[in-house]
Amino acid sequence: MRFDWVNILATLIFVSIVVTLILAVASYFAYKVREARRPRTAAELRQEGQGKVFFEEYHPAEKSNQQPDESARVPLNVR
Repeated sequence: MRFDWVNILATLIFVSIVVTLILAVASYFAYKVREARRPRTAAELRQEGQGKVFFEEYHPAEKSNQQPDESARVPLNVR
């Protein structure tokens, strides 16, 4: 049995299409699994009456009558 170039190329194209479809289905299922286990958003937590999980809001302390930082007045050496 003799294979010519047309049969080889047709087989190669068919295999690449099948592999592409298999990868597409696998990536879709991986996406669905990832979405199912994603962390809840801050809006979802607020609706449930819970606070933020990982972060606390930062409020800088107000400066009392302190001298301004000296490094703020030093000019930069720009060339």
